[in-house]
Amino acid sequence: MTPDQTIDTLRRASEQGAETRFEAWVSVLRELLGGELERVENELPDHLGESIYPLVETGRHLLKAGGKRIRPILTLLGARIVGKSGAHARALASAGELVHLSTLLHDDVIDDADVRRGSPTPRVVWSNTASVLGGDYALTRALELVGSAPRREPLDEAIVTLRLLVEGEILQLGHRGRATMTLDDYDALIDRKTASLFRWCCRAGAWLGEDEAVVESLGTYGHHLGLCFQIVDDILDFSGDANGFGKQLLTDVNDGKLTLPVLIAMDRDADLRAHVVAAAEGNNGVDLAELVPRALEATGALKAARAVGLEHAEAACAALESLPESPWRQALDSIATALAHRVR
Repeated sequence: MTPDQTIDTLRRASEQGAETRFEAWVSVLRELLGGELERVENELPDHLGESIYPLVETGRHLLKAGGKRIRPILTLLGARIVGKSGAHARALASAGELVHLSTLLHDDVIDDADVRRGSPTPRVVWSNTASVLGGDYALTRALELVGSAPRREPLDEAIVTLRLLVEGEILQLGHRGRATMTLDDYDALIDRKTASLFRWCCRAGAWLGEDEAVVESLGTYGHHLGLCFQIVDDILDFSGDANGFGKQLLTDVNDGKLTLPVLIAMDRDADLRAHVVAAAEGNNGVDLAELVPRALEATGALKAARAVGLEHAEAACAALESLPESPWRQALDSIATALAHRVR
């Protein structure tokens, strides 16, 4: 497929239904990247190396279960925009996915999760301890890969990103089971918890080039794309297909996490706010898992939250306008559109 054909295919995919659009860009991007993404996927288990059982097995278990590989795609596309590809680009792409893998291994322990990507979580297969240490191990392997890059900036920024990821988890823990969370609190949380890594993945690939303006543009794109991704993920916790989503629905509300749809509904429905406050204060007579979905539908909160996600997708695309037209830019544009409309 030529670059022009790829652009046409991506544009056609963007005109299709939401679920088709999301699936379409994945297959087209794999072809566009000329097998580079497949090489990253094949190399990921090897990057975990060999170690004492079951450090490596926990990470490989999640890798085998699948995943969207959005973060490696972003890094590879960022590198292509500055005319780079090859081993360094793949190493940075793998590092971003290993950092993500590490957070999943840790999150499953924090959340007592039993299912991830349609499979039993490593904490269930092995133990909480193995999952935590496996996440730590994946993180060290990621940092080694970033350290092999020809420039220092990706490593410096990776360290800052890891700090932001931890801060995001702490913010989420502090608000868990409480009814005091605000929209500003939510924005600060997902900026750290999700958007920071998206931003790093986009910038890391671009740092292989020499144009810092491109790095900044792609960082802005990644920031808004990450916010969009998390908002839609929170929407799908209530409205997604359980099989396609890869984990149990209503996990956030059952875990006492207030996400954007719930916060919007609480602002529109005083009774819901009162029930959420009562549940936070230990009133066991309130079944939020039953009450919240009804309130989301009655208040239109899911639609409103989706609109916020779309705004961030549009802001992500706007950040690309300073870049020359290319298949790589068109691919990034299509990713933002696809993620904003995804239903699984």
